[in-house]
Formats: sequence, C-alpha cells, structure tokens
Amino acid sequence: MISIPIASGKVHRRSMPLRNFSSESNLDDMVTNLKSGRHKRYLEKIPSEQIHRLLSKIQEQLPQQKDDDVISNNDVEDLNKLNDTELNKKKAEMDQVFEQHRVRAGDEGFQYDVEVDFENGKNVSGWDSDEEYSDPDF
Repeated sequence: MISIPIASGKVHRRSMPLRNFSSESNLDDMVTNLKSGRHKRYLEKIPSEQIHRLLSKIQEQLPQQKDDDVISNNDVEDLNKLNDTELNKKKAEMDQVFEQHRVRAGDEGFQYDVEVDFENGKNVSGWDSDEEYSDPDF
C-alpha cells in the first residue's frame, strides 16, 4: 500500500502481511481483521469493498489446497487442545471435504446398503489381560 500523508506530502510505502491467508480463507474475516488490527489507522478510510476485491484477487493467485492435505493435517493435530472457535473452523473444513467426497443417490458409482468386512477386528488394549483382546462391538 502506498500512502501520502497530507501533513508532510511525502510518499510512504507500508507492507501489511496477510498471516494465515490461503485459498480457503474467509475474505470477510480477513477484511475485519485488517481493519481492526494494528493497521487500523491506515485502512480506516479505505472502503471494505475495495479491500475485499484486492484480497479476492490475491486469493485467486494462490494455489488451491488439496483435499488430501486437509485430511493429512487433521491426522497429526490434537483437536482436544483447540478452543471453541478454532475447533469449529476445523469441523467446518472436515464437513466441506466430506461433502465433496459424498456419494448420493443418483450419482455415478452409488450403491445402496454396502457391507464391508474390516480386517484386524481385534484391538489390544493396555488394561486388558495379555492373552485376551478387546471386542470393538462391546
């Protein structure tokens, strides 16, 4: 951003990093964060719609995040340690990936009442006796 303060008449260039900004980011939230954060005094006179358009142009140039990346990131992260807001964001991401992969009646490859036999039905638990196993249906 380039600004020209009226008092001095000098041209100033100001960099504003877009932290945690990706192709999946909510633009309205980003505009709100930018206008209320430490850059507030520089952005208060700029219309939110203009910032929104600029962010959408930047977002179009970012690479799309693959569904496999979203799923793999959730495998290593402990969701129990997140606060409610972050947890709801993660749940929304998982719901979005689920809906993209969901096969509905009428879709190609849809099968009703699919039965699957899973291997390794015996789960060993630390509190069970050594020779016994835990029944997953119990």
